[in-house]
Amino acid sequence: METRVHLAHLGRAAGVVALGVTVSLITSTVVAARAYERRGIAASGEVRSITVKGSVRRPIRADQAVWRVEVSGEAAALPDAYAALEQATGQVHAFLTARGFAEGQMGLSAIDTRTYYQRDAKGMETREIAGQRLSRVFTISTPEVDRVAQAAGSVTELLREGVSVSSAAPEYSFTRLGDLRIELMGEAAADARLRAERIAQAAGSRITEVRSASMGVLQVTQPHSTEVSGYGIYDTSTIDKDVVAVVTLTLGLAAQ
Repeated sequence: METRVHLAHLGRAAGVVALGVTVSLITSTVVAARAYERRGIAASGEVRSITVKGSVRRPIRADQAVWRVEVSGEAAALPDAYAALEQATGQVHAFLTARGFAEGQMGLSAIDTRTYYQRDAKGMETREIAGQRLSRVFTISTPEVDRVAQAAGSVTELLREGVSVSSAAPEYSFTRLGDLRIELMGEAAADARLRAERIAQAAGSRITEVRSASMGVLQVTQPHSTEVSGYGIYDTSTIDKDVVAVVTLTLGLAAQ
């Protein structure tokens, strides 16, 4: 009798264990399924994008020149220095006029005066005046950039005539850079999008919307230069230049 009771208890215990295992398996299956479902939802909602830089290089030609020519006169006495300056100023003015510059294109600064003093045997400066130097600066501002380039190369003629003159390198600029910037930005953005489309296609994706766009500083350099700067470059030494624009685009990606 006792043996039958024992077996009955064992049977009920085995049933409970089996039921527990079954419930556990069902619960685990449900949890795993929900976890998998959550991962699928997260994967489908993942933000996918690509960031690409595009650039464009455009040759431009300067349309404005600024050229400065300093003329001076020196002598022991101030009146003589002034007379020498006046003569040299007239010669430089005649030189510029002969090369086709109009009066409205030539500016003349005020006179700058420098006094030089004698030095003693120890090399110390004394209060005795050794000489005077007076100078003025012609500033030529004109859109005739080729005329400036030719005149600047002929200043040696004045030196041969004994004129005390110093010529600075002309500065050539492009005055319509602001208008050109908008056009260049469009071309650089198109280049960036084309690059992004090719990369996406190779990866089995396609481009969607533009999420952000930013333009870097313009680089205005000598022709064919590879020089760049984070602050931008504006070269004024040459008439012919290159301007480079860079645009960075971030675009959405989707499956094909």
